[in-house]
Amino acid sequence: MRREDILRAVEGRLEAIPGLRSMAHLDAAFRDEVIEAERQAEKMGALGGLMPLCNEGFWCAMVREEQYALVFDGGSSVIDLATDLLQLKDERGNLVGEWLPAHRAEDLRGDDRVQFISDDFVLYRDVPPDGEPRVVLPEVEFPFLNEMEGVNNVTSASPSGLADEVIRSHLGLSVPGLLSHIVGFDISTAGPMALRDRRRRPHSGPSDR
Repeated sequence: MRREDILRAVEGRLEAIPGLRSMAHLDAAFRDEVIEAERQAEKMGALGGLMPLCNEGFWCAMVREEQYALVFDGGSSVIDLATDLLQLKDERGNLVGEWLPAHRAEDLRGDDRVQFISDDFVLYRDVPPDGEPRVVLPEVEFPFLNEMEGVNNVTSASPSGLADEVIRSHLGLSVPGLLSHIVGFDISTAGPMALRDRRRRPHSGPSDR
């Protein structure tokens, strides 16, 4: 298949996701704008600058060959399907706390190894932090492109607040109650076309602080 045909098929799949309000393929200029917003968000940190922030999922999506920005209604199935949206990790990458979807939170209630600090966020008592913890936004499962011909290494992520504003402004959706999302993937085509139109990858990521 040609790259153009694969992207057209991907767009058809994305348009069929319930709750999708708008989407856009990230061309070079739009992509650079979103990347800069995410870098600025990480420099500012989380919780009003009280904790370092790293959007691991975003940078994983950005090193794929192709990216799409999506804007969904707040109750989108993309968020409902996610099992990991926000984590606390120490300097060695150990998971010391995380947001939990309702079914996981219920399973852990009464477990002495966890401490609930809200209805859906826990700290793990048996994982003492090694160094300063940081807020991490991990990769988000994205099953909507499963088993598509020519589409590989699919991943997705929730952008930071700043990048979310850039995306929704670009798509003319700067209204409350909407959520933006990034999906990234590689393309496999036959012969030399596999190299055509490959976008340059960001030379630096979350460490630019």
